[in-house]
Amino acid sequence: MKKILIVLVLFLSVSVFAQRKPNQLYIDGTVLGYDLDPQTFWKKEKVEIQGSLSEVTLDIKNSTGKTVLSVKSDKGGAFGAHIPIGDTYKICYSKSGYSNSAIQIDLKNIPQDIANSGLLLTNIELILNENETDKAEDNGKVLAKIAYNIGSKEFTVAGVEFDSNERLFKKLETSTPVNLLKGSIAKNKENNRKIINHSTTVSNNVESGSSENNTQQISTNVNNTEPAHTSLFSKSKLSKIDSWKNLSKVDLDKRSDELKSAWKQLEQDKLIAVTEEDFLLIQAREEMLIAAEKELEAARLFIGEQEGRLKTQGYLVTAMTILFLFMLGFIFILIRSIREKKKSNFELDKRNKKITASIKYAERIQKSILPSDEQFGALLPNSFVFYKPLDVVSGDLYWISEVNGVVVIAAIDCTGHGVPGAFMSLIGNTLMNQIVNEKKVTSPAEILTLLHEGIVSSLRQDSDEESAQDGMDMSVCSINKKSNEVLFAGAMNSMFVANKDSITEVSANLRGIGGVMRRRKKAETKFTEQKVDVSKGSMIYLFSDGYMDQFGGANKEKFNIARFKTVLTEIQDLKPNQQKEKMEKAINEWKGSCDQIDDMLVIGARI
Repeated sequence: MKKILIVLVLFLSVSVFAQRKPNQLYIDGTVLGYDLDPQTFWKKEKVEIQGSLSEVTLDIKNSTGKTVLSVKSDKGGAFGAHIPIGDTYKICYSKSGYSNSAIQIDLKNIPQDIANSGLLLTNIELILNENETDKAEDNGKVLAKIAYNIGSKEFTVAGVEFDSNERLFKKLETSTPVNLLKGSIAKNKENNRKIINHSTTVSNNVESGSSENNTQQISTNVNNTEPAHTSLFSKSKLSKIDSWKNLSKVDLDKRSDELKSAWKQLEQDKLIAVTEEDFLLIQAREEMLIAAEKELEAARLFIGEQEGRLKTQGYLVTAMTILFLFMLGFIFILIRSIREKKKSNFELDKRNKKITASIKYAERIQKSILPSDEQFGALLPNSFVFYKPLDVVSGDLYWISEVNGVVVIAAIDCTGHGVPGAFMSLIGNTLMNQIVNEKKVTSPAEILTLLHEGIVSSLRQDSDEESAQDGMDMSVCSINKKSNEVLFAGAMNSMFVANKDSITEVSANLRGIGGVMRRRKKAETKFTEQKVDVSKGSMIYLFSDGYMDQFGGANKEKFNIARFKTVLTEIQDLKPNQQKEKMEKAINEWKGSCDQIDDMLVIGARI
């Protein structure tokens, strides 16, 4: 047990100074992200902290502008670096999708004795704005200047006042980055006031004596030697237990009083601990006191057994004592394992809640771009939309608008589903608004052509051979309210027309929107436009493939196009809201206990 204590304290003693190096500043901390919702006439400015950011690049540049060191934050947003003392440095931190920021650290006028000890700035909080600014001059500006104050022997922070036309915040006092930096720097004010001795006293003690003497020396070092911040800690002395057999009850009571005093002092020191070195030394003292208590308890057990048994039973008592200590160690390990598991589960649950909240927010965004039932009904009174996403957000998109008396409706099935599909649906919605609402294009074939070109251009599919060949399948139909003329064009997805007891399919082109095959890069993409012969009262149906591809039934097979046509034949004469209910009931009964495999979308409109 004494040998284990030697190794434990030696490890803790050496690790205290692992980060602090002579003539260098060690700085570490976390990079956070935030979103700034600017002040308007009807609402106040609002700052929302998003959490830690990974893969943030921190370039450390000297006074000549040369980059002397470059590091990146890890998955938890943490970073760390050693910076040479003797110059003024600019730390520029940036990440794609965020505005760039910088801070300045002046390390030129550091006293030599302090420099020899090495400087520490720990748990620094840096922050980046998610909204990239359009002003080039706002990127990479120094938000604050950090300097070592010789008089107070601590680092201080001064925010940089910008011109009213270029600063990111209206007032310096409201600057979230500067306030966070000031708070984290203030926690370091005791870090750099004392001269730190980098000698390894523990190593010399271990090499110079026996294990018993080393135990006594280490115990003295941990409890009697002042830590890095001498003024913050008191000394707690413990006497040595040389042999249980030579102890009396008076000795044990004295030892117990010493431990109580040491624990009381340790609890007081915990309240005023500031730096990482403080907490490491407190941990070492706590481990030593736990070991001392175990020794005291074992000693009491040994002496109590000795008084009630013969000398021949001594070996049995020793064996029981060893078993007892082993069980204590096993219980300690078991408790620690349980605590670590609880901590891990808590962190996992926290991350899951954050991800779920983000996806819920994405759902609200996607719902806001989809036409409401009122909007759809205003343009096509006798219509319905059956829309059932696989996940919270969907890769299927329905769209409608009216231009110059022509109603354009589209059913769009984007590559993938969930979050990736939702991203593609946002691109499709934006392009449809540009093509129809802004350019006033109502021809279905021309809409598909322009949409294809827009997807290829947006995703750079014609210039980068390694780019993703994502896209969408869709059907587009235009209805002239005056002439009742119906035009259709489709990319992989066709349209059904229900007239009395028959279902007619209007075929689509056998190619999708987006994606450029290398052998056809220069080929022109064209889509066929068809005039659809419909009579008054006929139903037209646009759809994605999710409804027909759903598995179910007795044999766990696809619903398929034949069953889909049968459903349409049975419901075509019903009111739109009744048709929607019948479609939902039919697919739910077919699906049964099977999981939904894709987003589902069916649009029905009566001419």
